[in-house]
Amino acid sequence: MTESASRASPLRDLNIYPLRDTLDREFHARPHENVQPPLRVIHLVMLSEPSQEEQTQEHVARLCKHFGVAVPTLGDAAHFSARCSETLSLKWERHQEFSTYTFFLSGAFSEPFSDAFETLLLTTSLGGIPGDLLVAVQIAFEPTTAPTRSLEQLHELFETAHLVGSEVSNGNARVFSDFLASHNGFSRILVRDHQLTGHQPGRLVQRLLDIETYRAMAILGFPRMRSLTQELSRMEQHLSDLTASMSQGADHEHDKQILQKLMRLAGETEHISAASAYRFSAGRAYHALVRHRLEELRETRIEGLPPIHEFLERRFAPAMRTIEAAHERLERLSKRVARAATLLRTTVDVALAEQNSALLASMDRRVKMQLRLQEMVEGLSIVVIGYYLTGLLGYGYKALAHLGVPMDVDIAIATTIPFVLLGIWLTVRWRRKKLMETHPGTPS
Repeated sequence: MTESASRASPLRDLNIYPLRDTLDREFHARPHENVQPPLRVIHLVMLSEPSQEEQTQEHVARLCKHFGVAVPTLGDAAHFSARCSETLSLKWERHQEFSTYTFFLSGAFSEPFSDAFETLLLTTSLGGIPGDLLVAVQIAFEPTTAPTRSLEQLHELFETAHLVGSEVSNGNARVFSDFLASHNGFSRILVRDHQLTGHQPGRLVQRLLDIETYRAMAILGFPRMRSLTQELSRMEQHLSDLTASMSQGADHEHDKQILQKLMRLAGETEHISAASAYRFSAGRAYHALVRHRLEELRETRIEGLPPIHEFLERRFAPAMRTIEAAHERLERLSKRVARAATLLRTTVDVALAEQNSALLASMDRRVKMQLRLQEMVEGLSIVVIGYYLTGLLGYGYKALAHLGVPMDVDIAIATTIPFVLLGIWLTVRWRRKKLMETHPGTPS
């Protein structure tokens, strides 16, 4: 048994979590390239849809064939690196919303941002990349032996008066950029090595590329948020008008119409919120990544130049605050619509309760009236039944008189009438009592 097998043997009898290896590999996903200056880098960020995944993989395969690299089986792989030649290497990464293509060219150069490297790549291998180009960055990484440039020379190199620069990695390197797309469409970053060692150059390049990538992804929703501002203003004014009309004390039909309009406004608000929710949350996550990468740079100010974090704080942060403000405004609008709808429903419920109370009172009055009429009918019924029953008894009295029984028929009938009526009244009262016992709650 080998030493490695002996070390692993204690785990053989344990139930291993199915995703243990996947989770462990996630900590090592998307590693930075191990590069050293002098170096030039081209980095492209392509927005892509999930439906373009197969096309993206086919294009990566064409890139590999173009450079004579073995075509990989990507499958669910999220990144791929290949050495195209002794000096050129390729790194491809797939993210949820975009894919990145990064080319590293090692070797000395005289002009940091000459078109030779860029033209070679664009004319031979990058045509037809699936998706839409969002970011194009060119990095020139100079070694410590390169001539030192003055601020005037740096301004001339970038052809701008708005140069940004700072010392990074605790003063072991310097970074300069204007964060603007040049005439060839690339934003340019110049890095000068001072005392970087080991993997530090690769990590620094990766941080700079991440800052460019994630700041663009973070403000991807900014144009939508600006257009949403006018729409939110219209919806807020509409809500204010509806809320004002609620206090006019109109009839039930008017309240019903307002409630229907509020429901339509609530539906519209929820539709916008659902359509923008992912962009809001994604922008917030990308913003957090940018801030984290800036902290990792560990910047120190260069006299006469604003540092990178200050530039982004002045330009990038306001855009993110605008997005956050629009998101909060949309959430407040949704809550206001919900409160207005709840208030109106309460008003309608109170009005309905008052109507129901009036209706029940009216029904109670009608029931009492019907009861009085029923009692009157019962009284008349007693008289009628008594009349007919007395008439029957009269026939019996007349028959007895004809049979020789000594009696005055009229007096006998008159004497019987009170007892007949009392008997009928007692019978009706007994039947009503039995009915009340059988059906409790019946009006008496």
